[in-house]
Amino acid sequence: MFRPRMLPCLDCWYWQGFRIRCALLPDEPRQLEQHWALGRQLVEHGLLSPWRMSLATLNLMLDSACDPALPWHWRNLCLDNAYRSLYALEHLADGPAQQQMLNRLRNRLATLQMQPSLSLSELAEGNPYD
Repeated sequence: MFRPRMLPCLDCWYWQGFRIRCALLPDEPRQLEQHWALGRQLVEHGLLSPWRMSLATLNLMLDSACDPALPWHWRNLCLDNAYRSLYALEHLADGPAQQQMLNRLRNRLATLQMQPSLSLSELAEGNPYD
């Protein structure tokens, strides 16, 4: 059951995920820890299932790590933080469907292709305001 006073917390968690995915604060690595901690609080209050929270966080970390438009150091931080979600999922998987999903996620991590990040000049290419 959703408690109205907790919905802003869920919105905040999604907003934190957006900031991570877009590297809006790439020199603030603590936001990765804050995102995980808020997700755990949402789980404790019954607003997210542990599986959904861990799965969403792992996909967020892997998607961010693969994005060449983000700074290299940020992508590496995201990749370094993927372990926590994968570890949680390994302990939460309790059926054939979740085990199969877990195997796909392990494979995704094992075969992750990280292209070099784009340079600032490459990011500006195609900008019609030059």
